[in-house]
Amino acid sequence: MKNNTLKLILCSLLCFSCQTDDLDLFDPDAVRDPVVINTDITFADPNLVQEAKDLHSKLHTITQLGIAFGQQESIGRGINFFDPESLDSDFSRVAGDWPAVIGFDLERIELINTFNFYRPIVAQRKRDLIIKAHNNGSIIALSWHASNPITLEDSFDTTKVVSEMLEGGSKRNLFLLYLEELALFLKDLKDDQGKPIPVLFRPWHEMNGNFFYWGEGHRSTEEFVQLFRDTVTLLSNTFNVHNVLYVYSPNHVSSASAYLKNYPGDAYVDMLGVDIYDFKNGEFLNDAISNLNIVEDIAKEKNMLFALTETGLENVTQSDWWTERLYKAIRSSGMTYSMIWRNATENHFFGPFVGHVSEDNFKTFISKDVILLHSDIQ
Repeated sequence: MKNNTLKLILCSLLCFSCQTDDLDLFDPDAVRDPVVINTDITFADPNLVQEAKDLHSKLHTITQLGIAFGQQESIGRGINFFDPESLDSDFSRVAGDWPAVIGFDLERIELINTFNFYRPIVAQRKRDLIIKAHNNGSIIALSWHASNPITLEDSFDTTKVVSEMLEGGSKRNLFLLYLEELALFLKDLKDDQGKPIPVLFRPWHEMNGNFFYWGEGHRSTEEFVQLFRDTVTLLSNTFNVHNVLYVYSPNHVSSASAYLKNYPGDAYVDMLGVDIYDFKNGEFLNDAISNLNIVEDIAKEKNMLFALTETGLENVTQSDWWTERLYKAIRSSGMTYSMIWRNATENHFFGPFVGHVSEDNFKTFISKDVILLHSDIQ
């Protein structure tokens, strides 16, 4: 009987520990101290258009008000509908407002003309959605899961290639074609008055993971740094792309040195970011708070804004995740924006849809004063 009682006590303690471990770093009394940058700013692109400079100023203003919140590909579609002519999404239907930030990925853009693997109609649809979202007042954030230049398979094909994309490498010319196609797309982003649409661009993101061909284990640190620098320099100087603010965004890290390991230098970066997902292991809250503190300290030292550039819990399996995890993770952070990943299918989504178990909790989350949606940033 004593043994059974002891087992019950130990189980209770373990369960309590599992429930509270990820609350260790959460301070309910923490006060948000938004990043404030001085006016002495040098952009990665010395010829940056005024519209992009204005976006940077707007981001700074937003940061003082709260945290702009958005979602990847949250326009013209939802889990159960597709309407590229609409501004609608699962996000807008639940929130009653559009996202402050909308993300788009440029995967396969590099193949649109050089190879017959990417239909121009898909690129045109993506371009139209970006323009529509911008004209409506949302901030545009772009990522790029570029195809592996050796195999032309997707970015998860980790065949080593980065060294061959650099000067003198066997895939250098193909890499230049990649950038040329990307540049044509970026320069074709114009608003309804014909002015360039400014975008946040995160090239070669999550580089400290090993799942992309530009990630750890598939190239040297020096090779990655050169790849990032080449991307910025060639787009700006060779291909005359001047509507881009460049964002450096690793996956979650354990220290400032780990965050900066692959950093290309201040001259090539306009904003800092970090991607932190909830992997249902009870560590998200501590992990997010720790990472955001690390990046915030670096951002303040470098006179830069920063963001939680990707986050989320796949399929939102915790009904109160929005208030009990995400809100607690970001409420006192001095970041500029936070963006959850897309709603793709009924088996792969990161935001609630009408009728989802977390719908009401999401509404509570977005009602918090610090969370800013589309209507809050106009």
